[in-house]
Amino acid sequence: MRKKILLISFLLSLPFWWGMNVLARNLEDLFFFQRIANDPELFTASIYQETNLQKIKALKYKVQDLEIKARAAISVEIDKEGHEKLLFEKNSKESRPIASLTKLMTALVVFDLKETYNLQQSIKITKTAVGQEEKYGNLKEGEELSVRSLLYVTLIESSNDAAYALSELIGQEAFVELMNFYVKELNLENTHFWNSTGLEPDDPAGPQNYSTTQDLVKLSKYILEEYPQIFEITNIYSYEVFKPDGSLHHFIPENTNKLLLEIPEIMGGKTGWGPEAGGCLLTVLKDPRRDSYFINVILGAGDRFGEMKRIIEQVNNIPLLK
Repeated sequence: MRKKILLISFLLSLPFWWGMNVLARNLEDLFFFQRIANDPELFTASIYQETNLQKIKALKYKVQDLEIKARAAISVEIDKEGHEKLLFEKNSKESRPIASLTKLMTALVVFDLKETYNLQQSIKITKTAVGQEEKYGNLKEGEELSVRSLLYVTLIESSNDAAYALSELIGQEAFVELMNFYVKELNLENTHFWNSTGLEPDDPAGPQNYSTTQDLVKLSKYILEEYPQIFEITNIYSYEVFKPDGSLHHFIPENTNKLLLEIPEIMGGKTGWGPEAGGCLLTVLKDPRRDSYFINVILGAGDRFGEMKRIIEQVNNIPLLK
C-alpha cells in the first residue's frame, strides 16, 4: 500500500517538474534574447560562427575531392610560424620528371655560393651553352652577361642556355653534384638531378631530373625562408636584359607563367614542360587574411594553368573564423 502511494505521488509530481524545466528553458531564452537586444552583434556572431563552421567543413571536403587530371598535385598552407596544413594532394609521393622546375634548384645553388657567384661578375657564353635545346634567351657564343642577368633570363624566360651558362662557371658536373648535395641537406627523399636545365634526354629511357610534389614544397619553403629573391624574380612579368657595358641585350616581353596577370596573390613560382614531364607548374600565393601563404604544385598536366587556377580558386575561398 505504501509503495502504491509513493508511485502515485511520483506520477502526480511529473507535471510539476516538467513545468519547472519548461520555465527554466523559457527563462534562459528570455535572458538570451535580452542580451541580444542589448548586444545585437552577439546574435550575428553566433550565426556567423555556425555558418562559417559549416562552410569550412563543406569546403574541406570540396578541396579534398577536387578533380585534377594532372598526374600529381599538392596544395599546402604554411602559417607565419612555419606550421604546414595539407589542403589537397594527389600522388604527392610519386616521383615525376619536373622539366624546368629544376631551375629553382639551379638558382638556389647560385645564390648560396656567394663566394663563387657575384651577381655583378660576367660569364662568357660558350658554344655548349648556346647549343642547349630551346628558343629563349637570345644568347650568343662569345658574348658576356652578368650572373644577375643570367639568373633573370633563367627564371623569367626559363632559358636553358642561361641555366647551363650559370653552371659552367664551376663546371656542369660539379654544379649538378652541388644540386644533389642540397637534395640531401633538405631531405628531399625522392628527388635527383642530372643537369641544371631540366632538359629531358633524347632517349625517353635515359636519366632525367625528377622529384615529387611533396619534395618541391620543401624546396619552395626553404627558398622562401633563405632566398626569397628567387621567387621575387620569378614574379616579374617583363624585363630588360642589359649587357655589362649597359647596352640592351634583349627584352623579355612576358613571363612563362601566364597566371601572373590573372591572379594578383601570386608571389612567385615556376613553369616547366617536357614530352615526358608534361605540364608542370609551381605557385606560391600570399593570403594576407591569415598572414600565411600557399604552395601549390602540379606535375604531369595537360592544362597546367587551367588546373592550377582551379586549385587556387578553392584554397583562396576558404572562409575565416572571427
